[in-house]
Amino acid sequence: MNHAPQLKTSNDVVAFMTGNFQERDIQPSETIINSWQRSIQKYGLDPHKQSEVEILSSHELQQELQRQEDFLNIAKHGVTGLAKRISNAGFSVVLTDENGLTLDAKLPGSLRDRCQKSGLRIGAGWSEKQVGTNGIGTCLAEKESIIVHQHEHFFAEQSQLSCSVTPIFDPMGELRGCLNASCIGASKNKENQFLTLQMVMMYGRMIENSYFRQAYRNQVTMSIKPTESFADLIQEQLLAVNERGIIVGANRSAFAEYDSLLPASQQLPGSRIEDIVGQSIDELLTKSKGGGVVVRCFSPKMLEEIEIGLRVPSAKLNSVHALTERKPTESLAMKAHPTLQQLAGEDPVAQLQIKQIMRVINKDIPFLITGETGTGKEAFARAIHRASDRCDGPFIALNCAAIPESLIESELFGYRSGTFTGANKKGMKGKLELAHGGTIFLDEIGDMPIQLQTRLLRVLAERETIPLGASEPTHIDIQVISATHQNLQELIAQKLFREDFYYRLNGMSIELPNLRDRQDKDFIINYLLNNLNSKQEIQVSEQARSILHSYHWPGNIRQLVSTLKFAEALSEDNRIEADCLPKDIVSTNIQLEKKEPIEDPVEQNKTLSNYVGNQEGLHLLETLKKYRWNITQVSEELNICRSTVYRKMRKYNIVQPNEIY
Repeated sequence: MNHAPQLKTSNDVVAFMTGNFQERDIQPSETIINSWQRSIQKYGLDPHKQSEVEILSSHELQQELQRQEDFLNIAKHGVTGLAKRISNAGFSVVLTDENGLTLDAKLPGSLRDRCQKSGLRIGAGWSEKQVGTNGIGTCLAEKESIIVHQHEHFFAEQSQLSCSVTPIFDPMGELRGCLNASCIGASKNKENQFLTLQMVMMYGRMIENSYFRQAYRNQVTMSIKPTESFADLIQEQLLAVNERGIIVGANRSAFAEYDSLLPASQQLPGSRIEDIVGQSIDELLTKSKGGGVVVRCFSPKMLEEIEIGLRVPSAKLNSVHALTERKPTESLAMKAHPTLQQLAGEDPVAQLQIKQIMRVINKDIPFLITGETGTGKEAFARAIHRASDRCDGPFIALNCAAIPESLIESELFGYRSGTFTGANKKGMKGKLELAHGGTIFLDEIGDMPIQLQTRLLRVLAERETIPLGASEPTHIDIQVISATHQNLQELIAQKLFREDFYYRLNGMSIELPNLRDRQDKDFIINYLLNNLNSKQEIQVSEQARSILHSYHWPGNIRQLVSTLKFAEALSEDNRIEADCLPKDIVSTNIQLEKKEPIEDPVEQNKTLSNYVGNQEGLHLLETLKKYRWNITQVSEELNICRSTVYRKMRKYNIVQPNEIY
């Protein structure tokens, strides 16, 4: 039963907090008041009851860590760096995703047990919807850096915590997660945590800037600051430009600084660099000697002298042919995204595919990549882009299954100012226009609505796109790579996919082999272990290697990467033993791999229905069928997070049809 009254105003909230919890002795800010109001009225939480921080199971956590692999790789140095500087003072450092799920946690050794009991551990959920007002959940809800100190927490169980948190945004300005520093039993004076918050914000911006540099590693990027100002990492302004001097990307500080300087009809991406700094890209490259020295110039927009430091990828300074001669150990970016040769490994089928790809790679032939989930379709697409003559151009990815159907059109084609209510007042460039001069990667193309297939078919034929609200077409020069795990021929037979669109996309079909069928598992295991950023070589015992060879790998390469990271974290003396592997992999009956998959969709649905035991499970199953197992759309329909969907699927033994063996 909910004991909390209906609180209509902020004064009601303050009165409730101080009147019923006098021992809290707090003067809540407007941010805390709003959060309490959401916790009580929107989420129906009762502060009189005990809270329960939800922890994912080992299997669910492994799936989430696998999904968040790129984000974790980018953020790990920031998380570790912050922990080194504040853990001795009793602080725990936590990284979460945009839903408040803890992805990484560095805990002080002396307080490890207390921190874990408080929910500061990997796999814990800290959204406001789950545990009310708290540092992580409230930061994500407000999208701003905050301190939630002791009794400001909604539930009394968290009142021993003091949390300093900053949000993390990706290079497109989308909320990606947050960075949090928490301590147990801090001083009652909240102001004592302000310095901690500044450190958290600094490392949060470092993570965002790493995200930016990773996204635009093949572009010329520049760091800009006023000449007379002291270097402030939090305010570092980063821009990425193409070879024509057009701005193609910016970090959060640059958006905040420069977007307001432009006319209302002009966006920062798409503007010329000389509009901001008063110098063309050729002038900047000449004055900086190819990025070797800092350039000082007067900015007509900022009305002050600025310093510009350029970073020029070596591929910009050398010929395109030199790029293919690089060794994979030359840079972190190279290691993060393997080449076609590395992806082929020692598997004869994959090696033959690479030879065929290299013959047609610059012939303006579209590629269609098929294969099970986790076989590396996006990695192959990126490798094709890097090996082509378009390697200096942008690589723009669009997941057709992850974007609501109502937004796919604007994401693809963009829109002009004033097209519809609530849109960006300056309009927005679509993915097709952003990919001009480079590659557009259409992932999960089988989920594209059929009416959009018709429009995109014309775009691919005419090489022109018309943004929503525009009257004139825009010419585009793009390489098209699409991918799907679905059988498009079956979708064509069901009138769910246009046959002419299929043939427009399928210039060269690339079917990626399943991991269980590959003949070079040892090569793959060794290659992945060498790229885990470990200081020493990692060995794998014969028993552990035998288990890795025998497992049927329904999640393919992506699952193997997650498994090896998990095993490496548990290993001692840099040696992976069988007990370091996840329990579900060790205990799985290897004979399941030999069973034939159920081909008939009707029989699949019967099989799945037999797994479900009550109305909630049946409703979940019907929703999964309705959205063709798209977890993002299911979570939106049921108003629950993705991790909860996976948890309920596990609870009711619901297995996706193509994962039944």
